[in-house]
Amino acid sequence: MSYHLYHTDALILGGNPSGEGSKTITLFTREMGLLSATAQSVREERSKLRYGLQDFSYAHVTLVRGKEYWRIVGAELTHNLGDECGGGGASIRMTGRICKLLKRLLAGEEKNEPLFVAVTEGLQCIREKKDAGLLEGAEIVLVLRILFLLGYLAPRNEFDPFLSHAGLWDETTLSQALLFRTLAISEINNSLQQSQL
Repeated sequence: MSYHLYHTDALILGGNPSGEGSKTITLFTREMGLLSATAQSVREERSKLRYGLQDFSYAHVTLVRGKEYWRIVGAELTHNLGDECGGGGASIRMTGRICKLLKRLLAGEEKNEPLFVAVTEGLQCIREKKDAGLLEGAEIVLVLRILFLLGYLAPRNEFDPFLSHAGLWDETTLSQALLFRTLAISEINNSLQQSQL
């Protein structure tokens, strides 16, 4: 019996141990949205999958659909968003918060390529920035975009520069986001409360 292989880019949002040496991993994929998949023996030293499936990694994964769940049969690391962060621990903590937010807000297997692109570009920006202010600006812009693209944030004129795509991650836009920090945090918190997730 042959299985169809699904290939997709994925952000590894996190994983939990399951069974002996295995892990259930939450992926945000370009092709299928959010899904959980089992990686057999991934916690064992000899596993070829383990390097491609570390938390906060960006990888190209190969999946097989089983009767009850997805299985990961291949994973090629593109880069680990936690490694070589310009902002050190602050960048890694931000990446963790973004991954946690996605797990909370995404509803399952539904392709959302604009969101996938926004998240991967935003996390790349967070990975590269060293300046604490610009890092904070990048997190604000990314969270606003996530909420907007998922329909949890109503458009407002003040946020237009952060919700359009042109020049989104340049330093001028990120600095501008800091000017609206209080308003943005208030809107973000309201949106999360109203989502009831």
